[in-house]
Amino acid sequence: MRIIDAKIAGVLGLVLSMMLPAGGSWAQDVAFPGAEGYGAGATAWRGGAMIAVTTLEDRGPGSLRDCVERDGPRICIFQVAGTIHLREPLMVRSDVYVAGQTAPGGGIQLRNDESTHAPMIVADADDVVLRFLKLRPGPSKRKSSTIDALTIENAQRVYLGNLSLMFASDETFSVHVSRSKASDITLADSILAYSLDRSNHPDGRHSKGALICSDEGEPAENECGRISLLRNLFAHHRDRNPDVKATSLGPVEVVNNIFYDPISQFGEFYDLLGDARIAYVGNLALTGPSTNDRAGAAVELIDRTSGNEVTVWAHGNAAGDCVGDAQLPILDPIAESLQSDDPIDLTMTPMPVNDLLALLPKNVGDAMPDRRHRDELDKKVLKGLANCEGRVINHPQDIGGWPEIAPATAPDDSDGDMLPDEWEAGRDGLDPDQPDDPWQDADGDGLSAVETWLAELAGDI
Repeated sequence: MRIIDAKIAGVLGLVLSMMLPAGGSWAQDVAFPGAEGYGAGATAWRGGAMIAVTTLEDRGPGSLRDCVERDGPRICIFQVAGTIHLREPLMVRSDVYVAGQTAPGGGIQLRNDESTHAPMIVADADDVVLRFLKLRPGPSKRKSSTIDALTIENAQRVYLGNLSLMFASDETFSVHVSRSKASDITLADSILAYSLDRSNHPDGRHSKGALICSDEGEPAENECGRISLLRNLFAHHRDRNPDVKATSLGPVEVVNNIFYDPISQFGEFYDLLGDARIAYVGNLALTGPSTNDRAGAAVELIDRTSGNEVTVWAHGNAAGDCVGDAQLPILDPIAESLQSDDPIDLTMTPMPVNDLLALLPKNVGDAMPDRRHRDELDKKVLKGLANCEGRVINHPQDIGGWPEIAPATAPDDSDGDMLPDEWEAGRDGLDPDQPDDPWQDADGDGLSAVETWLAELAGDI
């Protein structure tokens, strides 16, 4: 990669090192140690039930659906690994932590069977955490304009981390507001790749990345903002890398993402919903083998609504051609004219953009610290980025389809308290032969036993 020479890299590193505010320290008001972004406060699942997912069936006792669609604070703990085939979407209700890091073997992959919607929809729900999952719906047998990999609608306090989102025929990821409010949402450390172009969408070619704050109804009655896109890899989408709208509710921050190989466009920012404030900081935009317009800016601003204002703060970004050494503009002329000189406060401290290619691929996607969940699809995306390879696809079979997920059994839990024997052994206040309260803080570190276990599995501590 030659798009950032030593001089530019040094300037960017200096600029970003001066940014504020800092984040990442453990506090009880965030979902887990190191949780960042506007969605970090998704905590109402704490103190709830621990629900075992024991089957890969679509529904019934022990299914993932049985956990996510019930009421009350809870954690979904996986005792199986493999692919769940869905006939209809999982409608995630409030106050839940879906702990994909607990899945043994190769983890959990969600794939549509007969469904014509996203495999998971978080609608009219608050305090939701989804981590370490593979959401890869694929095309439906009939036309559909609603197959995202993940849809968030009218939801607040949602944290989404270490997801592998692929094979969508509408947006790969969308935040939608149809009434009231969508806010305080983080999507972090995830792979969004291989959306399907010439597939089953009624509009035809429709390979899309992320759509932030889409809406319906009366825009004046809806609010959408306080959304964070942090350290994600977008690869092989026609456009919407990402598309962003917002209202005066609060900013949208797009920080430390890599956007690779669009066909036509990278980011598009709009004023259609209301007054929008967008921070675009420390991102890397790279054209690739699929890209038609090799001179396009990383951000285009579409000014269509009189009376609404868009403020863009762009800082410390880089853009260029992955297969060459040409540098590209960050902002198009309209966005440049509306750029703010005043920083928009961020929820975290960015890394320098020149570190992204070395650091980001290690942790994005369903990447457990021991790498047992890392499968061939995620590896293919990362290899393509490293070698300036890969293309936008039309069907999952263009790249070999869905991988088989390695099965495995859950670790022994002799006392049935949902904490593995091996993990409990030797820990003060815990006994693998006696059911313990998983919410006790036996060592006084501010984390309950179950939160410590989940955080260790995820590499948070």
